[in-house]
Amino acid sequence: MQVTEHALFPTRLVTIQFDAPGLNEEVARRFATGDEFAGDFDMHPDSQNLLVLADRWPAIGRLRTMFLDGLRVWLRGERAFGELATEMVLFSNYAARGEFTLVHNHEADVAGIYYVTTAEYDRPALVVADPAGEYDYFAAEDGVLVLHDPRFNANLGALGSADYAKVYPRPGLMLIFPGFLWHSVTPHLGEFRRLAISANFRLRSSRPSNAETWSVVVDKS
Repeated sequence: MQVTEHALFPTRLVTIQFDAPGLNEEVARRFATGDEFAGDFDMHPDSQNLLVLADRWPAIGRLRTMFLDGLRVWLRGERAFGELATEMVLFSNYAARGEFTLVHNHEADVAGIYYVTTAEYDRPALVVADPAGEYDYFAAEDGVLVLHDPRFNANLGALGSADYAKVYPRPGLMLIFPGFLWHSVTPHLGEFRRLAISANFRLRSSRPSNAETWSVVVDKS
């Protein structure tokens, strides 16, 4: 397992390259043949949690462990030590030709992506924009993840700045980053279905608290 940490924007991004061809093949085959993923299936975090399949689909249980390992690496880098109660939702991005993802962030403390099936690239997995180089922010490359600097108008600095980074995904690559980080995916250009599994983590400290907890109901009347 090869782990690399990157300080972007400044925002901590952890990339982990797993050697898991068997896992990727199993997940891709299940998505291609499973009735629950047929037709125009695409899933979002508020529709279904893939973890409900973990008991009867070992590959999902393994992905859960891999994501939790990645989360620990990210939290350690943030010096967030101790025990944290962690809620996790796994969902997929199963893209057909021409499909893309608009700029968005996640309703989560930390987010993760694991790539199962991707295009092939002749570039490194992570390319940080060079303020003195070519500005290729708008290039419509095949299924590339674009990470956007969360600082407002970061590209307007007089000295220039690396206000975006691009991830050229490959099977087995995992990304862990804060949920607030805006990102998008360029159109998928292949004839196959591009498959990525995403994770949303909500974290709560397990340390004792003197706060009172209330359930507040707001109706329309």
